[in-house]
Amino acid sequence: MSQKKKQKVLSFDLGGTKIAAGVISSDGKIIEQTTTLALFEEGRDAVIQQLVELGNNFLSLFPEIRRIGIASAGPLDPSKGVLLDPTNFVSSKGRWGKYPIAQVLSKKLKRPVFLENDAAAAMLAEHWVGAAKGYDDAMILTLGTGLGTGIINNGKLVRCGRNLHPEAGHVIIHHLDMAAPCGCGNLGCAEAYLSGRSFTRRARTRFGNPDLTARDIAELAREGDPRALAAFDEYSTLMAIAIHNYVVIYAPEIIVFTGSFAETSDLFLKSTAEKMKTHLARRTIGANLVPKLSISKLKNHAGLIGGAFVALH
Repeated sequence: MSQKKKQKVLSFDLGGTKIAAGVISSDGKIIEQTTTLALFEEGRDAVIQQLVELGNNFLSLFPEIRRIGIASAGPLDPSKGVLLDPTNFVSSKGRWGKYPIAQVLSKKLKRPVFLENDAAAAMLAEHWVGAAKGYDDAMILTLGTGLGTGIINNGKLVRCGRNLHPEAGHVIIHHLDMAAPCGCGNLGCAEAYLSGRSFTRRARTRFGNPDLTARDIAELAREGDPRALAAFDEYSTLMAIAIHNYVVIYAPEIIVFTGSFAETSDLFLKSTAEKMKTHLARRTIGANLVPKLSISKLKNHAGLIGGAFVALH
């Protein structure tokens, strides 16, 4: 076995709700990992301290680690290692603003730190060892606190202008929908309907119950509750519209769903595929652009494994 294959890296996956941290081998296997709620309500410094403590714990167990990757919700600049006021990193303590997280963590953990958008990292992981392995054109949708998007076209990760990550979750579907506020400040973004948090917020309105969780609503749908079924039917309709928009721009052969809300895919994926095919009917003549829809093989570990890929490569 080569020395490269024996490498281990420390990886973080920083989302709008949770922090995952772990040690990953250079063949994409998780050696050790842990997940904890992020202390966003206590402010940015509290979350950074969580990352440092988690990192030091793993580094004490694996002192041979020389590189660290961090997959984070965006917007962010991966080349500079800077967060650009992430949409969902907000609390009563305020927003994070422009923050050089890679530099800060590198200084505290005494290793080089490499930053990537969490959805881009998840896409890289799926292309490396997951459902998109072998595909030159693929897209990932991360369904969690937000709606993350990552794209590989012609075998390469897609960047937009200024070396930034394409925030395709903020394509606007209904620009005047006052019932769909998005964390970015606009109305009617795809994220305002399709993130797990947004779905739950909208479904709670149907039930008049602010305490329902996404899992509660999914269980009700599986039991045949008409309000829950209607919520998932609306979700599949809007997801199909969003996918149409992504297909005509990026033409992925496969779209992979990941994140905690993807666990409800039995309630929306089949209907989404049917509605998507209707929207893309004209796109089957000549080149058939209807993509395969797949659930992640890496479950909720795609971001963590992707953060390791970024550090390794």
